[in-house]
Amino acid sequence: MRRIRAKGVIGIGLALALVAGAIGGWALFRSSDDSEEPIVVGTTSTPTMVDPAGAYDASAWALMSNLYQSLLTFEHGREQPVPDAAESCGFTDNELTVYRCTLRSGLKFSNGNPITPEDVQFSYERIQAMAARAEEEAADDSIPEDEKFSYAGPSALLANLLAVRVDGRDIIFELEHSDATFPFVVAGSVGAIVDRKNYATLELRDNWQVDGSGPFVLEEYHEGESVELVPNPEYRGAHEPAEQAVTVRYFYGNDEESPEDQLVAAWEAGELDVNDGKMPPGVMANVNRSDPKRPVTENTAGSIRVLAFNTDDGMPVDSQVARQTAAALLDRESLSNQVQQGTVEPLYSLIPVGYTGHGTPYFDQYRETDTEVLRQRMLDAGLSLPVEFEIAYSRGAANHEEAAAIERQLEAGDLFEVEVTHHEWDDFIPGVYSARDYDAYLIGWRPDFPDPSTFTDGILGPGDGMATGYSDGRIDGLIAEAQAEPDRAQTADTFLAIHELAAESAAIIPIWQEKRFTISQEDITGVQHLIGSGIWRLWELRRI
Repeated sequence: MRRIRAKGVIGIGLALALVAGAIGGWALFRSSDDSEEPIVVGTTSTPTMVDPAGAYDASAWALMSNLYQSLLTFEHGREQPVPDAAESCGFTDNELTVYRCTLRSGLKFSNGNPITPEDVQFSYERIQAMAARAEEEAADDSIPEDEKFSYAGPSALLANLLAVRVDGRDIIFELEHSDATFPFVVAGSVGAIVDRKNYATLELRDNWQVDGSGPFVLEEYHEGESVELVPNPEYRGAHEPAEQAVTVRYFYGNDEESPEDQLVAAWEAGELDVNDGKMPPGVMANVNRSDPKRPVTENTAGSIRVLAFNTDDGMPVDSQVARQTAAALLDRESLSNQVQQGTVEPLYSLIPVGYTGHGTPYFDQYRETDTEVLRQRMLDAGLSLPVEFEIAYSRGAANHEEAAAIERQLEAGDLFEVEVTHHEWDDFIPGVYSARDYDAYLIGWRPDFPDPSTFTDGILGPGDGMATGYSDGRIDGLIAEAQAEPDRAQTADTFLAIHELAAESAAIIPIWQEKRFTISQEDITGVQHLIGSGIWRLWELRRI
Protein backbone atom coordinates (compact mmCIF):
# COMPACT_ATOMS: atom_id res chain seq x y z
CA MET A 1 0.00 0.00 0.00
CA ARG A 2 1.43 3.39 -0.95
CA ARG A 3 1.71 5.84 1.88
CA ILE A 4 1.40 9.61 1.88
CA ARG A 5 4.47 11.60 0.97
CA ALA A 6 3.91 14.78 2.95
CA LYS A 7 5.17 17.93 1.23
CA GLY A 8 4.48 20.24 4.16
CA VAL A 9 2.14 21.09 6.98
CA ILE A 10 -0.77 23.46 6.82
CA GLY A 11 -1.52 25.57 9.90
CA ILE A 12 -4.65 24.90 11.98
CA GLY A 13 -7.29 26.98 10.90
CA LEU A 14 -20.22 20.26 7.91
CA ALA A 15 -22.35 20.15 4.59
CA LEU A 16 -25.69 18.62 4.61
CA ALA A 17 -27.45 19.03 1.26
CA LEU A 18 -30.99 18.14 0.39
CA VAL A 19 -31.37 17.70 -3.36
CA ALA A 20 -33.86 20.31 -4.42
CA GLY A 21 -34.43 19.68 -8.08
CA ALA A 22 -34.96 16.94 -10.60
CA ILE A 23 -31.83 15.23 -11.90
CA GLY A 24 -31.60 14.18 -15.49
CA GLY A 25 -30.98 10.60 -16.56
CA TRP A 26 -27.41 11.45 -17.57
CA ALA A 27 -26.43 11.69 -13.92
CA LEU A 28 -27.65 8.23 -13.05
CA PHE A 29 -25.62 6.36 -15.65
CA ARG A 30 -22.58 4.56 -14.33
CA SER A 31 -19.72 3.45 -16.48
CA SER A 32 -17.32 0.56 -15.97
CA ASP A 33 -14.59 2.60 -17.62
CA ASP A 34 -11.62 2.49 -15.27
CA SER A 35 -9.62 5.38 -16.67
CA GLU A 36 -6.45 6.05 -14.74
CA GLU A 37 -6.77 9.79 -15.24
CA PRO A 38 -7.66 11.26 -11.81
CA ILE A 39 -10.88 13.20 -11.53
CA VAL A 40 -9.94 16.73 -10.45
CA VAL A 41 -12.28 18.40 -7.98
CA GLY A 42 -11.86 22.07 -7.09
CA THR A 43 -13.03 23.65 -3.86
CA THR A 44 -12.55 26.78 -1.77
CA SER A 45 -13.35 24.83 1.38
CA THR A 46 -9.87 24.22 2.76
CA PRO A 47 -9.24 21.78 5.64
CA THR A 48 -7.28 22.55 8.77
CA MET A 49 -5.93 19.04 9.32
CA VAL A 50 -6.85 15.37 8.89
CA ASP A 51 -6.61 14.18 12.47
CA PRO A 52 -10.18 13.42 13.64
CA ALA A 53 -9.35 14.37 17.22
CA GLY A 54 -8.47 17.94 16.28
CA ALA A 55 -10.49 18.73 13.17
CA TYR A 56 -13.92 20.27 13.63
CA ASP A 57 -14.24 22.31 10.47
CA ALA A 58 -16.54 21.23 7.67
CA SER A 59 -13.70 21.15 5.14
CA ALA A 60 -11.71 18.66 7.17
CA TRP A 61 -14.77 16.52 7.88
CA ALA A 62 -15.57 16.44 4.17
CA LEU A 63 -12.12 15.12 3.31
CA MET A 64 -11.93 12.77 6.29
CA SER A 65 -15.22 11.11 5.34
CA ASN A 66 -13.28 9.64 2.41
CA LEU A 67 -10.26 8.52 4.44
CA TYR A 68 -11.63 7.09 7.67
CA GLN A 69 -14.45 4.79 8.68
CA SER A 70 -16.83 5.25 11.56
CA LEU A 71 -18.93 2.47 13.03
CA LEU A 72 -21.92 3.99 11.22
CA THR A 73 -22.33 6.19 8.17
CA PHE A 74 -24.97 7.95 6.11
CA GLU A 75 -26.01 6.66 2.73
CA HIS A 76 -27.29 9.13 0.19
CA GLY A 77 -31.02 9.71 0.48
CA ARG A 78 -31.36 8.01 3.87
CA GLU A 79 -31.89 10.01 7.05
CA GLN A 80 -30.94 7.24 9.47
CA PRO A 81 -27.33 6.04 9.80
CA VAL A 82 -26.38 2.54 8.63
CA PRO A 83 -23.52 0.23 9.69
CA ASP A 84 -20.14 0.87 8.08
CA ALA A 85 -17.24 -0.45 10.16
CA ALA A 86 -19.85 -2.13 12.37
CA GLU A 87 -21.89 -5.20 11.61
CA SER A 88 -24.72 -3.84 13.73
CA CYS A 89 -25.45 -1.14 16.31
CA GLY A 90 -28.34 -0.36 18.61
CA PHE A 91 -29.51 0.77 22.01
CA THR A 92 -29.75 -2.02 24.56
CA ASP A 93 -32.03 -0.23 27.03
CA ASN A 94 -35.31 1.64 26.87
CA GLU A 95 -33.71 4.69 28.48
CA LEU A 96 -31.43 5.19 25.44
CA THR A 97 -28.30 5.41 27.60
CA VAL A 98 -26.41 2.26 26.51
CA TYR A 99 -25.43 1.90 22.85
CA ARG A 100 -23.72 -1.25 21.61
CA CYS A 101 -21.96 -1.92 18.30
CA THR A 102 -20.37 -5.08 16.95
CA LEU A 103 -17.25 -4.43 14.88
CA ARG A 104 -17.17 -5.91 11.38
CA SER A 105 -14.53 -8.65 11.20
CA GLY A 106 -11.50 -8.57 8.93
CA LEU A 107 -11.13 -4.78 8.68
CA LYS A 108 -7.70 -3.28 8.13
CA PHE A 109 -6.17 0.16 8.26
CA SER A 110 -4.45 1.37 5.10
CA ASN A 111 -1.09 0.51 6.74
CA GLY A 112 -2.15 -3.13 6.99
CA ASN A 113 -2.80 -3.21 10.75
CA PRO A 114 -6.03 -4.93 11.78
CA ILE A 115 -8.79 -2.75 13.21
CA THR A 116 -9.76 -3.87 16.70
CA PRO A 117 -12.49 -2.80 19.16
CA GLU A 118 -9.69 -1.29 21.23
CA ASP A 119 -8.88 1.05 18.33
CA VAL A 120 -12.48 2.23 18.36
CA GLN A 121 -12.38 2.78 22.12
CA PHE A 122 -9.07 4.65 21.81
CA SER A 123 -10.44 6.92 19.06
CA TYR A 124 -13.24 8.23 21.30
CA GLU A 125 -11.23 8.43 24.52
CA ARG A 126 -8.43 10.28 22.72
CA ILE A 127 -10.77 13.14 21.80
CA GLN A 128 -11.98 13.43 25.39
CA ALA A 129 -8.41 13.27 26.72
CA MET A 130 -7.26 16.13 24.49
CA ALA A 131 -10.20 18.29 25.53
CA ALA A 132 -9.40 17.60 29.19
CA ARG A 133 -5.75 18.48 28.64
CA ALA A 134 -6.68 21.79 27.02
CA GLU A 135 -9.04 22.64 29.87
CA GLU A 136 -6.46 21.81 32.52
CA GLU A 137 -3.69 23.81 30.85
CA ALA A 138 -5.99 26.78 30.29
CA ALA A 139 -6.47 27.00 34.06
CA ASP A 140 -2.78 26.49 34.87
CA ASP A 141 -1.10 29.87 35.31
CA SER A 142 2.31 28.25 35.49
CA ILE A 143 2.20 27.43 31.79
CA PRO A 144 2.93 30.36 29.43
CA GLU A 145 -0.02 31.17 27.22
CA ASP A 146 1.85 30.44 24.01
CA GLU A 147 2.83 26.99 25.31
CA LYS A 148 -0.64 25.86 26.31
CA PHE A 149 -2.30 23.12 24.30
CA SER A 150 -4.58 24.76 21.76
CA TYR A 151 -7.58 22.60 20.99
CA ALA A 152 -10.54 23.24 18.68
CA GLY A 153 -11.67 19.66 18.12
CA PRO A 154 -15.09 18.00 18.16
CA SER A 155 -15.19 17.06 21.87
CA ALA A 156 -18.47 18.97 22.37
CA LEU A 157 -20.22 16.22 20.42
CA LEU A 158 -19.13 13.72 23.07
CA ALA A 159 -20.28 15.77 26.06
CA ASN A 160 -22.89 13.11 26.88
CA LEU A 161 -20.46 10.18 26.63
CA LEU A 162 -19.50 8.83 30.07
CA ALA A 163 -17.49 5.77 29.10
CA VAL A 164 -16.53 3.43 26.27
CA ARG A 165 -16.03 -0.25 27.05
CA VAL A 166 -14.96 -3.26 25.00
CA ASP A 167 -16.60 -6.68 25.28
CA GLY A 168 -15.13 -9.11 22.78
CA ARG A 169 -15.87 -7.61 19.35
CA ASP A 170 -18.46 -5.27 20.84
CA ILE A 171 -17.99 -1.62 21.73
CA ILE A 172 -20.32 -0.33 24.43
CA PHE A 173 -21.04 3.37 24.87
CA GLU A 174 -22.46 4.53 28.20
CA LEU A 175 -24.28 7.88 28.08
CA GLU A 176 -24.98 10.28 30.89
CA HIS A 177 -28.58 10.80 29.85
CA SER A 178 -31.02 9.62 27.18
CA ASP A 179 -29.95 10.55 23.68
CA ALA A 180 -31.73 9.26 20.59
CA THR A 181 -29.30 11.25 18.44
CA PHE A 182 -26.17 9.40 19.58
CA PRO A 183 -26.16 7.14 16.48
CA PHE A 184 -25.92 10.32 14.38
CA VAL A 185 -22.88 11.38 16.39
CA VAL A 186 -21.24 7.99 15.89
CA ALA A 187 -21.79 8.24 12.12
CA GLY A 188 -19.86 11.51 11.82
CA SER A 189 -16.13 12.14 11.71
CA VAL A 190 -16.01 12.47 15.48
CA GLY A 191 -16.40 8.69 15.36
CA ALA A 192 -13.60 8.16 12.83
CA ILE A 193 -11.50 5.15 13.81
CA VAL A 194 -7.73 5.65 14.04
CA ASP A 195 -4.86 3.22 14.63
CA ARG A 196 -3.86 3.47 18.29
CA LYS A 197 -0.34 2.37 17.34
CA ASN A 198 0.24 5.47 15.22
CA TYR A 199 -1.81 8.21 16.88
CA ALA A 200 -0.67 9.69 20.20
CA THR A 201 -3.20 10.02 23.01
CA LEU A 202 -2.50 13.66 23.83
CA GLU A 203 -0.91 15.03 20.69
CA LEU A 204 -2.42 15.78 17.30
CA ARG A 205 -0.93 14.17 14.25
CA ASP A 206 -0.04 17.23 12.20
CA ASN A 207 2.04 15.75 9.40
CA TRP A 208 -0.88 14.87 7.11
CA GLN A 209 -0.21 11.17 7.49
CA VAL A 210 -3.40 9.15 7.60
CA ASP A 211 -3.97 5.58 8.72
CA GLY A 212 -7.64 5.07 8.01
CA SER A 213 -9.90 2.49 6.41
CA GLY A 214 -12.21 4.61 4.26
CA PRO A 215 -12.87 4.34 0.52
CA PHE A 216 -9.67 6.26 -0.31
CA VAL A 217 -6.05 6.38 0.77
CA LEU A 218 -4.38 9.79 0.99
CA GLU A 219 -1.45 9.14 -1.29
CA GLU A 220 0.12 12.58 -1.46
CA TYR A 221 -0.36 16.03 0.05
CA HIS A 222 0.95 19.19 -1.59
CA GLU A 223 0.96 22.00 0.94
CA GLY A 224 -1.49 24.76 0.07
CA GLU A 225 -2.39 23.13 -3.23
CA SER A 226 -3.97 19.69 -3.35
CA VAL A 227 -4.37 16.16 -2.06
CA GLU A 228 -4.15 13.04 -4.19
CA LEU A 229 -6.49 10.20 -3.28
CA VAL A 230 -6.35 6.65 -4.60
CA PRO A 231 -8.96 3.92 -4.10
CA ASN A 232 -8.45 1.80 -0.99
CA PRO A 233 -8.58 -1.85 -2.14
CA GLU A 234 -9.06 -2.96 1.48
CA TYR A 235 -12.21 -0.91 2.08
CA ARG A 236 -15.13 -2.96 3.39
CA GLY A 237 -18.24 -1.12 4.44
CA ALA A 238 -21.55 0.41 3.46
CA HIS A 239 -20.35 2.40 0.47
CA GLU A 240 -19.50 1.25 -3.00
CA PRO A 241 -15.73 1.01 -3.49
CA ALA A 242 -14.06 3.92 -5.24
CA GLU A 243 -13.08 3.15 -8.83
CA GLN A 244 -10.96 6.12 -9.82
CA ALA A 245 -8.30 8.29 -8.29
CA VAL A 246 -9.35 11.79 -7.28
CA THR A 247 -7.24 14.90 -6.95
CA VAL A 248 -8.74 17.63 -4.77
CA ARG A 249 -7.42 21.09 -5.56
CA TYR A 250 -7.78 23.66 -2.79
CA PHE A 251 -7.89 27.38 -3.47
CA TYR A 252 -6.64 29.49 -0.59
CA GLY A 253 -6.33 32.89 -2.23
CA ASN A 254 -3.51 35.39 -1.93
CA ASP A 255 -2.94 39.13 -1.69
CA GLU A 256 -4.05 39.61 -5.29
CA GLU A 257 -6.81 37.03 -5.77
CA SER A 258 -9.54 35.65 -3.56
CA PRO A 259 -10.02 31.87 -3.34
CA GLU A 260 -13.28 32.31 -5.26
CA ASP A 261 -11.55 34.17 -8.10
CA GLN A 262 -8.83 31.52 -8.28
CA LEU A 263 -11.49 28.81 -8.51
CA VAL A 264 -13.24 30.60 -11.37
CA ALA A 265 -9.96 30.97 -13.28
CA ALA A 266 -9.13 27.28 -12.91
CA TRP A 267 -12.65 26.27 -13.96
CA GLU A 268 -12.70 28.50 -17.00
CA ALA A 269 -9.24 27.24 -17.98
CA GLY A 270 -10.57 23.68 -18.05
CA GLU A 271 -8.34 22.52 -15.21
CA LEU A 272 -11.20 21.00 -13.17
CA ASP A 273 -13.61 18.15 -13.78
CA VAL A 274 -15.85 19.13 -10.89
CA ASN A 275 -16.30 22.63 -9.47
CA ASP A 276 -17.59 22.12 -5.92
CA GLY A 277 -16.39 25.37 -4.41
CA LYS A 278 -17.90 28.78 -3.89
CA MET A 279 -17.61 31.20 -6.76
CA PRO A 280 -18.27 34.94 -6.42
CA PRO A 281 -22.04 35.57 -6.17
CA GLY A 282 -22.04 37.62 -9.36
CA VAL A 283 -20.46 34.75 -11.29
CA MET A 284 -22.68 32.08 -9.76
CA ALA A 285 -25.85 34.06 -10.38
CA ASN A 286 -25.07 34.16 -14.11
CA VAL A 287 -24.11 30.52 -14.64
CA ASN A 288 -26.03 28.91 -17.49
CA ARG A 289 -27.86 26.14 -15.65
CA SER A 290 -29.18 24.53 -18.81
CA ASP A 291 -25.79 23.99 -20.45
CA PRO A 292 -25.52 20.22 -21.10
CA LYS A 293 -21.75 20.42 -21.40
CA ARG A 294 -21.44 21.82 -17.88
CA PRO A 295 -24.41 20.50 -15.91
CA VAL A 296 -25.25 22.17 -12.61
CA THR A 297 -26.49 20.29 -9.56
CA GLU A 298 -28.31 22.68 -7.23
CA ASN A 299 -29.05 21.83 -3.62
CA THR A 300 -30.65 23.56 -0.66
CA ALA A 301 -27.86 23.15 1.83
CA GLY A 302 -28.09 23.05 5.61
CA SER A 303 -25.12 25.38 5.99
CA ILE A 304 -25.89 28.65 7.71
CA ARG A 305 -24.13 31.98 8.26
CA VAL A 306 -24.49 33.74 11.61
CA LEU A 307 -23.33 36.70 13.63
CA ALA A 308 -22.17 35.35 17.01
CA PHE A 309 -21.33 37.39 20.11
CA ASN A 310 -18.96 36.78 22.99
CA THR A 311 -21.45 37.19 25.85
CA ASP A 312 -18.95 36.99 28.72
CA ASP A 313 -19.37 39.61 31.43
CA GLY A 314 -17.44 42.75 30.59
CA MET A 315 -17.46 42.20 26.85
CA PRO A 316 -18.76 45.12 24.76
CA VAL A 317 -21.96 43.32 23.77
CA ASP A 318 -22.66 41.40 26.97
CA SER A 319 -25.99 43.26 27.17
CA GLN A 320 -28.93 41.27 25.86
CA VAL A 321 -30.68 44.50 24.85
CA ALA A 322 -27.68 45.50 22.71
CA ARG A 323 -27.71 42.11 20.97
CA GLN A 324 -31.47 42.32 20.45
CA THR A 325 -31.00 45.71 18.83
CA ALA A 326 -28.41 44.25 16.48
CA ALA A 327 -30.86 41.48 15.57
CA ALA A 328 -33.49 44.08 14.71
CA LEU A 329 -31.14 46.17 12.56
CA LEU A 330 -29.83 43.34 10.38
CA ASP A 331 -31.47 43.36 6.96
CA ARG A 332 -31.18 39.77 5.79
CA GLU A 333 -33.10 40.37 2.57
CA SER A 334 -30.59 42.97 1.48
CA LEU A 335 -27.61 40.81 2.42
CA SER A 336 -29.06 37.79 0.60
CA ASN A 337 -30.30 39.50 -2.54
CA GLN A 338 -27.85 42.35 -3.03
CA VAL A 339 -24.57 41.25 -1.47
CA GLN A 340 -24.92 37.51 -2.12
CA GLN A 341 -27.04 38.13 -5.28
CA GLY A 342 -29.66 35.49 -4.58
CA THR A 343 -27.23 32.61 -4.07
CA VAL A 344 -28.40 32.26 -0.44
CA GLU A 345 -31.75 32.45 1.37
CA PRO A 346 -32.53 34.82 4.28
CA LEU A 347 -32.71 32.87 7.55
CA TYR A 348 -34.74 33.72 10.66
CA SER A 349 -33.98 30.63 12.72
CA LEU A 350 -30.86 28.67 13.61
CA ILE A 351 -32.65 25.61 12.22
CA PRO A 352 -32.69 26.03 8.43
CA VAL A 353 -35.39 25.15 5.95
CA GLY A 354 -35.68 21.40 5.46
CA TYR A 355 -35.36 20.42 9.12
CA THR A 356 -37.95 19.60 11.74
CA GLY A 357 -38.44 22.61 14.01
CA HIS A 358 -37.69 25.32 11.44
CA GLY A 359 -39.53 28.55 12.16
CA THR A 360 -39.07 32.31 12.03
CA PRO A 361 -38.49 33.43 15.65
CA TYR A 362 -35.91 36.06 14.67
CA PHE A 363 -38.47 37.62 12.33
CA ASP A 364 -41.38 37.37 14.76
CA GLN A 365 -39.49 38.88 17.70
CA TYR A 366 -37.68 41.66 15.85
CA ARG A 367 -40.28 43.35 13.68
CA GLU A 368 -39.56 46.74 15.26
CA THR A 369 -36.77 48.40 13.29
CA ASP A 370 -37.38 52.09 14.05
CA THR A 371 -34.03 53.36 15.30
CA GLU A 372 -35.57 55.89 17.70
CA VAL A 373 -37.61 53.18 19.40
CA LEU A 374 -34.52 50.97 19.58
CA ARG A 375 -32.45 53.89 20.92
CA GLN A 376 -34.87 54.42 23.79
CA ARG A 377 -34.78 50.73 24.69
CA MET A 378 -31.00 50.83 24.86
CA LEU A 379 -31.03 53.98 26.99
CA ASP A 380 -33.63 52.45 29.31
CA ALA A 381 -31.27 49.51 29.75
CA GLY A 382 -28.54 51.89 30.92
CA LEU A 383 -26.36 51.57 27.83
CA SER A 384 -24.05 54.36 26.72
CA LEU A 385 -24.44 55.06 23.02
CA PRO A 386 -23.03 54.26 20.65
CA VAL A 387 -22.03 50.78 21.80
CA GLU A 388 -18.60 50.11 20.33
CA PHE A 389 -17.52 46.62 19.32
CA GLU A 390 -15.51 44.68 16.77
CA ILE A 391 -16.80 42.07 14.32
CA ALA A 392 -14.16 39.60 13.11
CA TYR A 393 -14.61 37.61 9.92
CA SER A 394 -12.61 35.34 7.66
CA ARG A 395 -13.26 33.47 4.43
CA GLY A 396 -16.45 33.23 2.42
CA ALA A 397 -17.96 34.36 -0.85
CA ALA A 398 -18.29 38.17 -0.90
CA ASN A 399 -16.95 38.15 2.65
CA HIS A 400 -15.57 41.70 2.55
CA GLU A 401 -18.71 43.14 0.95
CA GLU A 402 -20.90 41.31 3.44
CA ALA A 403 -18.94 42.54 6.46
CA ALA A 404 -19.03 46.11 5.17
CA ALA A 405 -22.79 45.91 4.58
CA ILE A 406 -23.40 44.58 8.10
CA GLU A 407 -21.26 47.39 9.52
CA ARG A 408 -23.42 49.95 7.69
CA GLN A 409 -26.66 48.34 8.83
CA LEU A 410 -25.66 48.19 12.49
CA GLU A 411 -24.40 51.76 12.53
CA ALA A 412 -27.76 53.09 11.35
CA GLY A 413 -29.05 55.65 13.83
CA ASP A 414 -25.66 55.83 15.58
CA LEU A 415 -26.67 53.10 18.02
CA PHE A 416 -23.46 51.17 17.40
CA GLU A 417 -19.95 51.96 16.32
CA VAL A 418 -18.63 48.87 14.60
CA GLU A 419 -15.17 47.94 13.39
CA VAL A 420 -14.96 44.95 11.05
CA THR A 421 -11.62 43.12 10.91
CA HIS A 422 -10.55 40.40 8.50
CA HIS A 423 -8.42 37.49 9.72
CA GLU A 424 -6.77 34.61 7.93
CA TRP A 425 -8.55 31.33 8.61
CA ASP A 426 -5.71 29.75 10.59
CA ASP A 427 -5.72 32.76 12.91
CA PHE A 428 -9.48 33.23 12.97
CA ILE A 429 -10.44 29.79 14.32
CA PRO A 430 -8.09 29.88 17.35
CA GLY A 431 -9.27 33.45 17.98
CA VAL A 432 -12.86 32.22 18.19
CA TYR A 433 -12.38 28.97 20.08
CA SER A 434 -9.14 29.17 22.05
CA ALA A 435 -8.16 32.75 22.82
CA ARG A 436 -11.75 34.01 22.41
CA ASP A 437 -10.35 37.38 21.39
CA TYR A 438 -13.29 38.72 19.40
CA ASP A 439 -16.32 40.73 20.55
CA ALA A 440 -18.37 39.25 17.74
CA TYR A 441 -17.71 37.26 14.61
CA LEU A 442 -19.27 36.19 11.33
CA ILE A 443 -19.00 32.46 10.99
CA GLY A 444 -20.63 29.54 9.21
CA TRP A 445 -22.06 26.38 10.71
CA ARG A 446 -22.51 23.17 8.79
CA PRO A 447 -24.52 20.37 10.35
CA ASP A 448 -22.72 17.41 11.82
CA PHE A 449 -25.60 15.09 10.95
CA PRO A 450 -29.13 15.27 9.46
CA ASP A 451 -31.10 16.03 12.62
CA PRO A 452 -32.19 19.45 13.94
CA SER A 453 -30.34 18.80 17.19
CA THR A 454 -27.11 19.61 15.34
CA PHE A 455 -28.31 23.25 15.34
CA THR A 456 -29.20 23.24 19.04
CA ASP A 457 -27.13 20.79 21.09
CA GLY A 458 -23.86 21.80 19.47
CA ILE A 459 -24.51 25.54 19.26
CA LEU A 460 -26.70 26.35 22.27
CA GLY A 461 -26.02 23.46 24.64
CA PRO A 462 -23.25 22.96 27.22
CA GLY A 463 -20.76 22.20 24.45
CA ASP A 464 -20.99 25.86 23.32
CA GLY A 465 -20.00 25.02 19.76
CA MET A 466 -19.71 28.68 18.74
CA ALA A 467 -17.80 29.74 21.85
CA THR A 468 -20.24 32.51 22.77
CA GLY A 469 -20.18 31.75 26.49
CA TYR A 470 -23.99 31.84 26.49
CA SER A 471 -25.94 29.28 28.49
CA ASP A 472 -29.56 28.92 29.57
CA GLY A 473 -30.84 26.20 31.87
CA ARG A 474 -34.22 26.31 30.15
CA ILE A 475 -32.61 25.54 26.81
CA ASP A 476 -30.51 22.75 28.36
CA GLY A 477 -33.69 21.17 29.71
CA LEU A 478 -35.43 21.36 26.35
CA ILE A 479 -32.38 19.91 24.61
CA ALA A 480 -32.44 16.94 26.98
CA GLU A 481 -36.17 16.54 26.30
CA ALA A 482 -35.58 16.47 22.53
CA GLN A 483 -32.68 14.04 22.88
CA ALA A 484 -34.87 11.57 24.77
CA GLU A 485 -37.49 11.40 22.01
CA PRO A 486 -36.84 8.41 19.74
CA ASP A 487 -39.48 9.54 17.24
CA ARG A 488 -37.67 12.53 15.77
CA ALA A 489 -40.80 13.77 13.98
CA GLN A 490 -42.34 14.44 17.41
CA THR A 491 -39.65 16.95 18.41
CA ALA A 492 -40.85 19.93 16.33
CA ASP A 493 -42.53 21.81 19.18
CA THR A 494 -39.53 21.32 21.45
CA PHE A 495 -37.12 22.68 18.87
CA LEU A 496 -39.39 25.64 18.19
CA ALA A 497 -39.40 26.41 21.93
CA ILE A 498 -35.60 26.18 22.04
CA HIS A 499 -35.25 28.66 19.22
CA GLU A 500 -37.75 31.09 20.70
CA LEU A 501 -35.42 31.32 23.71
CA ALA A 502 -32.37 31.52 21.47
CA ALA A 503 -33.90 34.42 19.55
CA GLU A 504 -34.71 36.19 22.81
CA SER A 505 -31.09 35.97 23.95
CA ALA A 506 -29.73 36.99 20.51
CA ALA A 507 -26.35 35.52 21.42
CA ILE A 508 -26.28 34.09 17.90
CA ILE A 509 -28.13 35.80 15.05
CA PRO A 510 -28.82 33.77 11.88
CA ILE A 511 -28.27 35.64 8.62
CA TRP A 512 -28.68 33.29 5.70
CA GLN A 513 -28.89 29.68 4.54
CA GLU A 514 -26.61 28.53 1.78
CA LYS A 515 -27.64 27.21 -1.60
CA ARG A 516 -25.15 24.66 -2.87
CA PHE A 517 -24.12 24.56 -6.55
CA THR A 518 -21.84 21.93 -8.06
CA ILE A 519 -20.81 22.21 -11.71
CA SER A 520 -19.19 19.37 -13.62
CA GLN A 521 -17.89 18.51 -17.03
CA GLU A 522 -20.27 16.45 -19.14
CA ASP A 523 -18.20 13.24 -18.85
CA ILE A 524 -18.43 13.07 -15.04
CA THR A 525 -21.22 11.12 -13.34
CA GLY A 526 -22.25 10.60 -9.73
CA VAL A 527 -22.26 14.31 -8.92
CA GLN A 528 -25.86 14.12 -7.67
CA HIS A 529 -24.62 11.84 -4.86
CA LEU A 530 -21.55 13.91 -4.01
CA ILE A 531 -22.94 15.82 -1.06
CA GLY A 532 -25.51 15.05 1.60
CA SER A 533 -25.72 14.18 5.31
CA GLY A 534 -22.39 15.83 6.05
CA ILE A 535 -20.44 13.46 3.81
CA TRP A 536 -18.45 14.31 0.69
CA ARG A 537 -18.84 11.19 -1.45
CA LEU A 538 -15.88 11.46 -3.79
CA TRP A 539 -16.04 7.70 -4.33
CA GLU A 540 -19.31 8.20 -6.24
CA LEU A 541 -17.58 10.11 -9.05
CA ARG A 542 -16.92 8.35 -12.33
CA ARG A 543 -15.55 9.39 -15.71
CA ILE A 544 -17.58 8.01 -18.63
